[in-house]
Amino acid sequence: MKNIKRLLCAVCAMIIMLSIPMKASCAEAAATSDAAGQTDAAAETVTAPTEFRAVWFSFRDWQTYLKGKNQQAFHAAFASVCKNTADNGLNTIIVHVRSHNDAVYPSSCYPWSDEMLGGNPGFDPLADIVETAHAYGLKVHAWINPYGYRNGKYCGDSSLATRDNILAGIREILDNYAVDGIHFDDYFPPLGAATHNALLKSAYETAHSYGKVFGVSPAGNIDNNRKNGVDVDTWLSTTGYIDYICPQIYWSNAYGKAGDVTMYSDRLAAWKSINKAGIPMYIGLAAYRVGEVSKYDPGWSTRNNNLSAQVNELRANGLGGYVLFSYSSIVSARCAAEMQNLRAIN
Repeated sequence: MKNIKRLLCAVCAMIIMLSIPMKASCAEAAATSDAAGQTDAAAETVTAPTEFRAVWFSFRDWQTYLKGKNQQAFHAAFASVCKNTADNGLNTIIVHVRSHNDAVYPSSCYPWSDEMLGGNPGFDPLADIVETAHAYGLKVHAWINPYGYRNGKYCGDSSLATRDNILAGIREILDNYAVDGIHFDDYFPPLGAATHNALLKSAYETAHSYGKVFGVSPAGNIDNNRKNGVDVDTWLSTTGYIDYICPQIYWSNAYGKAGDVTMYSDRLAAWKSINKAGIPMYIGLAAYRVGEVSKYDPGWSTRNNNLSAQVNELRANGLGGYVLFSYSSIVSARCAAEMQNLRAIN
């Protein structure tokens, strides 16, 4: 009798076990849907990467909007900058924090910036910038001219333009501020490709050690970069140098005296062709040229849809975004029609 009861219990247990559906593996669950056509919840939450839509806030923008202000006025002025940036459909602001071997934050590596601040302002501008931009839903990339070099000469104290000091300055920013990335511009002194490549590799590794991205914005003429030791071919064929590149393609598609050269499209295609490693590529666009009367590039004065057309083209080419130069240009009256057209496609 006891044996029969044990047997009946075992049979009941087996029936119960068989009535409970087996749980699929994570991979199986993500790849299949149930009989009612419902997809797995994890699969539903997957979204495409956000397009990188940014503006450069240069040291000249500092001079126009922020220089010489006390903390309260500074905060109000930069809040207005962030609001205008967001209202134009952008999601990132790339802010000059070191332009002339100087800094807009208290630094043990660089002096306070005269160019951007007029000296020590008595508060920490970069702390306010990061907090305010994030409050407006904007990401902040800290823009550095690593060597403090422009127009053929070093600015400020050239002894600060060493690899070790540049990297120490990057660590200082990442230690103290919740920036979303580090950004180098296009001013590379004639030191040779090997020197620049070593710096970029170290900057990339430093940024990654903090979980941040590192990008570079070279000039748009590939041949000129090569001549000047700006080794864009290596950066775009070998991983480990940059997380993104932002070539400055500052020409219209009505280039030349007759306005019949598609210079923007030609340069865009050239950059895409050398990107052998599939590095994320954003395009620097010349908002500052809107309305410019030029016998060599008349498209800027004869059309008001250059920027929107250029964005549509880079999207059609599968590129990840764009950066406008610069903030003062996108809020100018001269750029109003172009920006209206651009907002319409954002």
